Amino acid sequence: MGRLYLEKCELQKAGECFSLGGCYELAADVYAEGNFFSECLKVCTKPKLFDKGFTFIQHWKNHATTDFCVARGGKEVDKIGQEFLENCALHHHEHKDNRSMMKFVKAFQSIDLMRNFLKSLNCLGELLLLEEESGNFLEAANIAKLRGEILREADLLGKAGHFREASRLFLIYVLYNSLWIPVSIGWPLKQFTQKLEILAKAKSFAKNELDSFYSFVCTEAEILSNEQSDLSITNKYLNASQRHNSVGGEIISARKILDAHLRSNSSKYVWMDYFVFDLTNHSEQMISRNQISVETLVYFWTFWKDKIVNIFKYLKCVDTQDVNEYRRYGDFCLNYLGVRKQFHNLNAIYVLLNSDAYWVQELDSRLLRQNGNLVYIDVRHFVSTARSYWCSELLCVGMKVLDNLETLYKLSFKNPNSMFCQIRCLTYIYEVAKFLLESEYLNCSSRNNKTLQRFVELSTNSFFGYIFPLDWRKSLAEDMFSLRGTEVSRNFLKQVIIENISLKGKLTYGQIGRVVVIILGLGKINNDLYKEILKRFDGIHGNTPWMKFIQVLCGNMGSEFPQGALHDNISESPRELSVLQKLHEALMDTNNANWRATDYISPGCFLYLIERLIILASNLKGYFIILKSSFAEWFIYQEVDTNPNSTLMAEVQQFPVEIFEFVVNVVQQLLDNKKDTTEWITSSNINVKDYYPLLVLRLVSIICLAHLNSGMFLGNLFTLLGRSYITEQLPGEFNDVLRRRRKDNINVNVLAEAFKNIHNPLVIVSLGGDCSHFLCPDALFVDMTETQCREDMLKVLFPETVKASQGQAGAVEVEATNPCSEVLSSVSYDQDGCKFAPSNFAFVADQEDLNNMNGSKLQVWEIFEGLNSLKHGKNPRISWSNAQIIKVDVEKSIHLVTTVMNEHLENAIVEENLLEEVASMLDELKQISAALEVSEPELGNNMSTIGELSQRLLSRRPNVEPILSQLFLQPGTNLVVETSDGLSIEQCDVKDSNSKAKENSSADVSKSKNNQETENKGKGKRSRKNKKGKRGSKK
Repeated sequence: MGRLYLEKCELQKAGECFSLGGCYELAADVYAEGNFFSECLKVCTKPKLFDKGFTFIQHWKNHATTDFCVARGGKEVDKIGQEFLENCALHHHEHKDNRSMMKFVKAFQSIDLMRNFLKSLNCLGELLLLEEESGNFLEAANIAKLRGEILREADLLGKAGHFREASRLFLIYVLYNSLWIPVSIGWPLKQFTQKLEILAKAKSFAKNELDSFYSFVCTEAEILSNEQSDLSITNKYLNASQRHNSVGGEIISARKILDAHLRSNSSKYVWMDYFVFDLTNHSEQMISRNQISVETLVYFWTFWKDKIVNIFKYLKCVDTQDVNEYRRYGDFCLNYLGVRKQFHNLNAIYVLLNSDAYWVQELDSRLLRQNGNLVYIDVRHFVSTARSYWCSELLCVGMKVLDNLETLYKLSFKNPNSMFCQIRCLTYIYEVAKFLLESEYLNCSSRNNKTLQRFVELSTNSFFGYIFPLDWRKSLAEDMFSLRGTEVSRNFLKQVIIENISLKGKLTYGQIGRVVVIILGLGKINNDLYKEILKRFDGIHGNTPWMKFIQVLCGNMGSEFPQGALHDNISESPRELSVLQKLHEALMDTNNANWRATDYISPGCFLYLIERLIILASNLKGYFIILKSSFAEWFIYQEVDTNPNSTLMAEVQQFPVEIFEFVVNVVQQLLDNKKDTTEWITSSNINVKDYYPLLVLRLVSIICLAHLNSGMFLGNLFTLLGRSYITEQLPGEFNDVLRRRRKDNINVNVLAEAFKNIHNPLVIVSLGGDCSHFLCPDALFVDMTETQCREDMLKVLFPETVKASQGQAGAVEVEATNPCSEVLSSVSYDQDGCKFAPSNFAFVADQEDLNNMNGSKLQVWEIFEGLNSLKHGKNPRISWSNAQIIKVDVEKSIHLVTTVMNEHLENAIVEENLLEEVASMLDELKQISAALEVSEPELGNNMSTIGELSQRLLSRRPNVEPILSQLFLQPGTNLVVETSDGLSIEQCDVKDSNSKAKENSSADVSKSKNNQETENKGKGKRSRKNKKGKRGSKK
C-alpha cells in the first residue's frame, strides 16, 4: 500500500503506511523527501535511527530557505529538531557513550542550549571541552574550577588573559602538592613530577603583569622550589614576602629558618654575652651572616607561632563578619591544606583538592560528600579538622623548640658567660612552655601537659637562684640588670611566688625568704597576688611577723604594689618607719627560729633582707651608703620614676642604733660560729667549699656598711680584720687595701677603694640630705632627688658598657660639679685611666683633662673608627638606641670644638687650608648628627652615608689633630657644654677646685656618730665646685 501511495506521489500517506508496517527507515526517507520534518524525526526516534535523523537535520540546515521555514512553521520545526537531538544525546549518555552524545549536542541550535543540557547531566568535562573549542576560555576556566581541576583552570585563565589569577593558581597547586604527596604527613615541602615546570609557567604568566607582581611570583616560586638555600637567602625571601604582604611566604620562610635552627648542632649556636633588646634587629643581622643564636631561635619561633595563632583566629570567626581581619591567614590555611571554598545551592562547601591528603584521614569518611569528581566537607567539619591539624603542628614545633632550648641550657654551662646564657635559656624555656600550656587554641593531652609542666618547673626552680645569686656580685652584670626589667622576668618571679605560697602545710622560713625577696626585687605586684600572699601568711600555718611586714609594705598603695617612694613626708613618714620596724621584727623572729628546721631561710635570702634593712635604717638621715649590688636591687624596687624625698631628720628624733646593733650582732655570730654557719649552708643545699668565702666577704661587707652609715662599729670591724680565719677567706685585692691602710684608720675612701677592687663599688645615694663631705673618687654618686629612669641608671651603674657601646677607647675626663646635686654623677675608669661619664648627663671638662686630651683624645675619633665599617657593611650591631647615644657624643664634640675655636681662633696663627679642614670637619659632624636623628626604620637606610662621612672625618684626622691640640692647650679655657636635656654648666677656677679636692679628700667619716654630725655641718658649708679625685685603675 505504501508503494502505491509512493507511486502516486502521496508521500505523507506512503510514509504512514511504511511506518505502520515497521519499515521505519523507508518511512523516514519518504517523509524526508516530502519535507515532512516532524514526521521524519518522529519515525527516526522510535527505532533509534539517530544517525539517519541527524543526517536529515544537517541536510535541512544546509539547504533551508525562508519559505521552507515559514511553510513548515519554523519555530515548531526548530523545537522538534532540538527535542530529537536531545533525545539522541540523552540516549548515548545513558549508554555512557559521551563521544557520540557530543555529536548531537554540538548540533544544538545555541551554546546556551548546549550548556544547559550538559550541566543538567553534570557532564562538566564535555562542557569544558566544548567551551574551550569555542574559544570561551573564561567560561571553561570556571568549569574547570567546578571540577577541581586547578591546573586546567590556570591554563585556561592564562588563555583568557587573566595572568595574575593563573599564576596564583599554579603557586597554590605547587604548595599543596609539595605537602600532601602520597605517604607524606605534610611539612616539609617535597619534590613532585612537573613541580619546576609548573613554577616556570607561573613566572611566565606573571611576566605579563606589573613588575611588582612578577617579583612576588618569583619570590614565591623560589620559596616553594625546595632548593637548598642558606639562612641568609631564606631570610631575604622572608623579607621580600613581608614587602609583598605574602602571609604564605612569611610562614614558610620562617618555618624553614626555624627548622634550620632545630637541625643544627648545638655547637653551631653563637652565644651572646650581652642582653639583646631588639630581637628583630639582632636576628636580621645574625641570619644575614648565616649565624644562629638562642635569640634567633626564639625570634623565629615567636614569628612563626604568631602567624599560626592568626590562622586559629581565622578559623574561630570563619563564618562571621570578623573573618575579613584574618582573611589572608584564612587563604593561606586553605591553600596549605589544598582546600577551595565554593558554593553549592547557596551553601559554602570546602572542596578537597587532594582528598587523599594525610590530614583528611582524621575525618570520618561518612562526613565526606561527593559531587561528580569533587569531594567536599561542610564548614563545621573543615574548621574542626583544620584546628586539629594546626594544633598538632604548633605543639610539635613548640616541643622541638623546648627540647632544643633545654639542650642549649645544658651546653651553656660550658660557656664563659654561663650565668647570663643559662638564665636567657631558662626565660625562653619558661616563655615557650607557658604559651603552650595556656594557649586557648591548644588542647594538650595529659602527657603533653606533664612534659610542658616539667619545662616550667625546670625554669622556675632554677630562675630564683640566678636572679638572686649566691655570689651577690654576679647580679651586677648590666645584662642581668636589664633582664630584671623585662616582662618575662617579672612574670617568671611572680610564678615563683605562686609556687611557694601554693604549697600546703605550715609556711617555712625558706618559702618566706623567697617570697619576700622577690617582692622587694619586683617593686610592684598586682592586687590579686598581694591578697593571695597575705592569705597564705595569715593563720596558724602562716607567719605573723612577716605578714605584718608585707601588710605595711603593701597595704596603703591601692591596687598596685608600692614603689617605695617618699612622695609626701607627712603622709609617708610613719609608713616608712613602720616598714623599717616591721622588717626588723620579722628578721629578729627569723634569726631566733630553729635554723635546723626543714627549709629554713637560705643565707642568700637572709643577708639580702639584712642589706635592705640597712638601707631603710640609713636613709632616715637623707642619704645612705651601700654597695652597687644592693643599690641596684633597691633601685629596681623604687621603679622608674620615684623621687624619694628624705628630710626625715626633723621628724626622727632618735637614730635607729638598735637596728644597726642587731645587724652587727647577727654578722658576728655567723662569723664566730663557723660550724653552725657551714651547717646552715649545707642544709640550704649549697656547696660549702665554694660559698663560704663568698659568705664571709658579704658578712664583712655588711659590717663595713653598718659602720659607714652609722659612724659606729669601727672597733668591731678592726676586730674581725684582725682574725686570720676571717681575712684568709677574703679576696686578696680587697684585704690588701684594708691591711695596708688599717694603721691610718679606715674611712670611706679606703673602703671605697677596697670595694672597687672587687668590682662592687660603694654608691653614695642622696635623698635630699647633706652628703657634701664625701669626696670619693672610687665611689659612685647618685642624687635621687632628680627623676631617674632605668636607662639613666644603667649609664651610671655600668659606664664601661656604655663606653663600649659607643666604640670608645678613651674619653674626656668628666665629673659633675656637685656629686649630690647634679642629675647623676658617676666616676669610673677606662683602660687609659681616664674618667668617663654617660653622655646624656650634665658634665664639665677640667683644664687638666683638656691638656691631657691634646686633640687626639677627642671623643668621637674612636666612634668614627667603628662607624667607618658601616660603609662596607662590617658592623651590623649598631642599634637605634646606640645610635642615639653616639649622636649625643657627636653633638658634644661639635659644641666642644666650636667653643674652643671661637675663643682662641682669633689669637691663633693657623693656615687657611687647615681652617677649611676644621670647618669641613664641623659640617660633616653635623651631617652625621642629622643622619642619626631619624626613626629606627630610616636609620638602616642612612648607614652607608654615616660610614662614608666617618671615613672622610678620619681622613682629616692627621690635618686637624695638630690645630685642635694647639687650641685645646690655650690657657683660660672656659667651656659651657650642653647636655641632651638642655642643661649647661660653666667650667672655671680649675686650680682652686683641684687644690680644694686634695684638701678635702682626707676627710674621715669614721669618727663617732656625734663627732661625725658636727663635722658634716662644717663641711656642708664648703664650696663643692669641680671636685677632683685621683685616677683609678681599670675595673
